[in-house]
Formats: sequence, C-alpha cells, structure tokens
Amino acid sequence: MQSFRSTLWRGVSLCAFSVAALSATSVVAQQNLPVIDVGAGARRAAPGPATRAPVAGAPASSGPRTPANGQPGAAAASGDALTAQTGDRATGYLAQRTTSLKLNKPVLQIPVSVQTVTRQTIDDQQTTDVSQAIIGNVSSASPLPMNCTLFQNLMIRGFPTGTLSMSNLYRNGLLVPNQRCPSTANLQSIEVVKGPVAMLYGRIEPGGLVDMIVKRPLETPYYSFQQQGGSFGVARTTFDATGPLTADKNWLYRVNAEYFHNPSFIDFVNDERWFGSATLTYHPIQNFKLNIDAEYKDNVYTDANPNIPAIGYNAAPIPISRYIGDPSITVNNPDHDMRRFVAYDWKYDINENWNVVNRFAYSNTRSIQSSMFNICVNAPPIPGAAVPPGACPANSPFGTSTLSLNWGPLSIRTISGNLDLNGKIQTGPLQHVLLFGTDHVSSANVGDIYQANVAQNINVFAPIYSPFGLSRFLIPANGAAVIRKQEWQGFYAQDMISAFDDRVHLLLGGRYDSASALSSVGQSTSAIINNAMDRANFLGVSVTDHFFSPRAGLVIQPMPWLSVYGNYTQSYGVNNGVTRANTPLGSQQSTQWEGGVKAEFFDGRVLATVAYFDIKKYNLAQNSPTAPNALRGYVVDLLNARSQGVEFDLNGRIDENWSVIANYSHLGTYVTKGSILPANDPFDIRTQAPVVGKRLPAVPENMGSVWLKYDAAGVFRGFSAAGGFSYFGNSWVDPANTYLNPAYTLVRSMVSYRFPVGPTHVTAQVNVDNILNQNYYYGTSLFPGRYAGTAGVPRNVMGSLRVEF
Repeated sequence: MQSFRSTLWRGVSLCAFSVAALSATSVVAQQNLPVIDVGAGARRAAPGPATRAPVAGAPASSGPRTPANGQPGAAAASGDALTAQTGDRATGYLAQRTTSLKLNKPVLQIPVSVQTVTRQTIDDQQTTDVSQAIIGNVSSASPLPMNCTLFQNLMIRGFPTGTLSMSNLYRNGLLVPNQRCPSTANLQSIEVVKGPVAMLYGRIEPGGLVDMIVKRPLETPYYSFQQQGGSFGVARTTFDATGPLTADKNWLYRVNAEYFHNPSFIDFVNDERWFGSATLTYHPIQNFKLNIDAEYKDNVYTDANPNIPAIGYNAAPIPISRYIGDPSITVNNPDHDMRRFVAYDWKYDINENWNVVNRFAYSNTRSIQSSMFNICVNAPPIPGAAVPPGACPANSPFGTSTLSLNWGPLSIRTISGNLDLNGKIQTGPLQHVLLFGTDHVSSANVGDIYQANVAQNINVFAPIYSPFGLSRFLIPANGAAVIRKQEWQGFYAQDMISAFDDRVHLLLGGRYDSASALSSVGQSTSAIINNAMDRANFLGVSVTDHFFSPRAGLVIQPMPWLSVYGNYTQSYGVNNGVTRANTPLGSQQSTQWEGGVKAEFFDGRVLATVAYFDIKKYNLAQNSPTAPNALRGYVVDLLNARSQGVEFDLNGRIDENWSVIANYSHLGTYVTKGSILPANDPFDIRTQAPVVGKRLPAVPENMGSVWLKYDAAGVFRGFSAAGGFSYFGNSWVDPANTYLNPAYTLVRSMVSYRFPVGPTHVTAQVNVDNILNQNYYYGTSLFPGRYAGTAGVPRNVMGSLRVEF
C-alpha cells in the first residue's frame, strides 16, 4: 500500500503541477490577451491562431482532410454521398505530419524516418491488432510470435520494441507498457518512428517507437456498426459513435466498443476479447481543448507459446495446427487479462506562437498466466554439435518433448505524464521551433510464478493429451517472485532552426534523465509478493542511473518536393535488472547514424523515403535457454550487437483511382560481442549463447511488401479492389543459428463496395490473406532456442458488413 500511495501521490502531484501551469498561463493570457466576446451564442475566443490547432495526440493529418477521392476538401465541397459519413475513416494512405516527434512540421522537413499506418489502411486490410497493422506496411518491421501471446512486441530495425519485463508501447505520446494484443477499434492511426527516440521519451529501445493515436470526438454526429466474420470461426463486432453533447458543441464525446471471438488455427487455442473506450472533449474557447479518456479490456485466452521444436535445421515436420501443450491444464485454466486505463490531455494556446500541452495516463493490469514451454525434445543432434545439457533421456521415443508449466498471477501498474511548452521565435534570419518539457514514468511489474518442472511428456508426432487438470500437479508452496520496477524523471529541450528561405532545417536536442530500477528474482510466497514493493530488505537490488541523451539532425531541401537528411542520436535503454544471484547489470545503451532522402510526387499525394542507418547497441541482456523456465530472462549474458540497413517506404494516392503502399528493407544484424565458440561445439548449441558474427534471432535479412488499391469512378463508384504481397527472407530462431526459418511470401487481396441505403451507408468487404496457403514459421527474441518456433496463419478469409449514419 505504501508503494501504491507514493505512486498515486506522484500522479496527484503531477496533476497539481499541470493545474498550476494552466492557471499560470491563464493569468498571462488574461493580463496580456483580454478575452473578446464575438457575439451572443458564439464561442468565446482569445486572440490566437485563426484556426484551431489539434490537441496533442490528435490524429496526424496532412492539412485539410483527404477524403476517399484523394482531393482535400472535395467531399465537403461536392457533398458526395459516398465520401460523407465516414467518421474520419477516409484518411488515405499518407500522413504528411506526425505528432510523435512533437514538431509542427511536415514529415519532409523532419530529419527522422517516420511512417504512419492510417485509419484507412487499417480498415482496408481489416487488421484487428496493432502488430498486424504494422507488419507489411512499414519497412524494417518484422513479426514476433508472442505479439498476442504475452506482451505486444515487434522487431524494428533488427531490435525488439520491448523486453520480457517491459514492452514499450505508446499511446498519444505516453508510455503504456506491457499491453497484450492492443485493439485497433479506437485507433485513428499508428505512428512508427524509426531509430532511437530517447531524447523525447527516455528509456526506449533503439529500433524505434510505436505510438497509437486514438480517435477523437467529432462535432458532426457519426455512428458506425460493423460485423466481421472469418476463417476458424472468427467473429468481431465493433461500434463507433461520436458527436456533440451540447448545442454549443463545447462538449463532445466518442465511444468505441469491441467484442472479438478469435479461435486459432491451432488446436485448443482460443481468444476472446471485450474492449471499450470513451472520450469526452471540452472545448469552451478556441484556444483551449481538453480530452478525457477511459478504456477497459477483458481478455480470456488459451496460451499458444512458441513451442515448435527443431528437427535438424528446420521446424519439426508436424501439422501447423498441432498443439504442443497440455489442454487439460491450459484450456481448463486459461490466461485472463483485465486492464483499466484512464488518461487526459489538454492544450492551451497562449498566443499564436506559444502553447502548453499536458498529458497524463494511469494503467492497471491484472492477469493470470498459464504457460507451457518445451524443455527438451528427443531428436538426433546436428552433426558435429554437442548434446545440450538436460537432453531428453536417450531411451524416450523419438520426438518426445518434455514440457514445463508456469502458472501465476501478474500485476502491472503504470503512471506516466508530461508537460511541454512549445513556441516559435525569430532571431534575425533564423526561425526557431522550440520545445521545453519534462516527463515522469513509474511502472511496477510484480509476478508470482509457480513452476512444475515436468508437467507432461508429449510426442510431437503423435500426441496423447493428459485427461488430468491442474490439480494433478503439486504446485510448490513457494513460487518464483519476479519483481521489476522502472521509474524515471526526464527533462528535455529541442530547437528546430530553419533558414535560407525555409530550405535548411537544423534539429538540436538533449535530454537528462534520473532513472531508478528495482529488480528481484527469488523464491517467495504470495504474501511476500503482495508486500514486496514495501520491503526494503526484500531480495532485490535498486539501481539508479543518470544519463544524457543528445540528438542532432539536418535537413536540406534543394527543391520544395525533395529533402536530404541525416541524424545522430544516443540513447539509454531499459535497465537489465539482476542475475539469479541478484547482481545488478548495467543499462543498455545505443548510438545511431542515419541518412536518407525524402521526396513527394504527384502533387504531394505520394511520399517516398529512402534511409540508411547504423545502430550499435551495448549491454544486451540475453535470455539463457538453459535456465529454469520460470527464471528465464534472469540468467543473462551481456553482449553487443550492430544493425545496419537500407530501407524504402512509399505511401499515398497516385491519382483519382490508384493508391499504393510499398516498402523494402535489407538488414544486417549481428552480434559484435559475445561468447567464444567451444572447441567441441562449432555451433554453441550447448548453451545457445550469442556468438560474435552470428545473426540475432527473428530478423529476416530482406523484407518487402506491395499493396495496390483501385477505387472505381463513374457508374461503378463505391467499388474498390486491392491486392499485394509481403516477402520475408530467411531468419534464425535460435542465437546459435541452427534453427532456420526459410523465406516465405504472403499474398493478400480485398474487394469492397460502399453504397447508400436510405439515410445510411453500407460497406460490404471481403479480405483474403495468405491466398497461396503457404506454410511459414518465425522465431522470437524473448525465448530464443531450438524449441521456440511458431507457425504462421494459413489461408484465411475475413468478411465484413459496416453500416454508417
């Protein structure tokens, strides 16, 4: 309770600080900028920008909204029935501005590679979770099998967006970690900022940042109901409603709800999600806007951990639908996540050049985990490789896997908030866009893991599942207490200097952080777990870091449609925690050099980005596959790695009829500091420790995608069709590079027709993914090893019917 009180008090203090800041700016405004009454019934307005600037965290846009026909403002001008009543869904595939970098500048003038997955992309491809929406639409982004099994994680530029203890996912610019499979139901867009963004966000992985931008209330009433159904018994119902609450439109609302029944192609695996979100917007005057958010998610699912073992160099030749686990345990005792979330953000325009933005978020997740992992699989070793320790008994049948059961409660609480002062000034020929800010994050991850070392032996070729349940096992009285607490306070400043007729832009910034972490792993009872954060003498280690994260970037625009850019960044990543002996490990660090070219085509409707990057990451904490499963991630080897690559992204609308999303990346991601190969084991299969020169797991060397859409005109207006493919090259499942995931190509398509029915509009749509029904596999960076492959989804069809009014 003491820890919770202190965390809550920090949140209250931050709120008080925000109110004080707002009060101060209000006083300044009242003294220097008197309120002007523009008439009875009209909204009170203080002198400021002529048009309302979107509040921080509002959907990114490219100026005037671009409806489905690709011409900004055309729908409003023509009153076209087929582009009306879309609730800001008709965004096109291109966003020319981004909110995540806190620069009110076009993407063309920002010296960072950033890609946005728009609402229309999400709808056209019928993607139901964040990772699914990103993969194939953003270069250098590759899937991890545990996207919707544990926490949301992706690989961007060769590195995961999070760790086992904290997956760094952002919502409107605030950290909301450890989310399982976040829904796209209430998202307006998803921004992916490439490379280290520590200068703005503190401790973060160097590959990139994923920022979910939520839908905001609209002044025009809009209601949408959608029913989806597909292969394997998938059924999804979503509802979206928005509009004014008062006649003067000072109060607006938006409600999104989702029910998702998502059976898997894997036997016994199921997923059921209830999700709801609500937003209230208060906009009494032109210069002030407040958003208040609440979300709730209840998720019950059967775990499908990456459990396909290697036989030789490839995945075991078993059906991809095979469940390698004990359904009498996992199905009868499913995982259960309950997440509660509240947040607010407000923006106050002091005058036309200065504004204050404040954000705050509180997230509380409680879950019960029931997971099974392979310990060993009886199979002939790779020729020349040593037999791993703990190998299955030689007299057990070929293909027999020994499983381990992990079970226990998990609690995650996070408070995050920031306060930004944004301004514009002129010093001689130089124009400055300034940012001064501070942020705070406090996140506690407390788990009580109980382990049954031998839960069930199963033959992966001919499984005979146990008829018994969890009561069969004598769960030990003491579980493995896993405690991770991260906290930091950051102060940052940034200046974008523009000169030479707005053709040269220099970005300079720096951040100072004071960060602490409490980490502990040890045998403990539930009673101790519940009070762990209050016990100074608990088997934990507290580490405090102070560090500075600089960033510099330069953009040169020789022509208005073309820019050349470069940047250099340094960052500190997550604290690595402790070893099993509770010895603290140093924080991860990284540096990046990046250079590239951005260009607009077809009157600015299409944006292309080509980038080269070189990221060096130090002090990576590597999971040890030979450690007991309950303690994986805490017996670690520190290593260094390097990721170099070239990437290409193309998004936008070519003409009235054709739109395109295309990307390609070539990545070279290698261990630069690691173990030395034993003389008797040329693969180091014995310990699976990373070896210099080996590729990091789950990173294809080459990836590329194309998605091309046609919108009909004339008498066929309302009809759309799209198709494309995604290619993923060879990658490795294990650090020893002995378990290969061969290259694969996924082909997909979409057809839809939108037509009016009385006062409503109806959209019928069908998507087919993996049309060629190709078998494919991929690996994980969280639990790498020869027993951790995952099969991809076979051919699947998703149909939907949407009604809007």
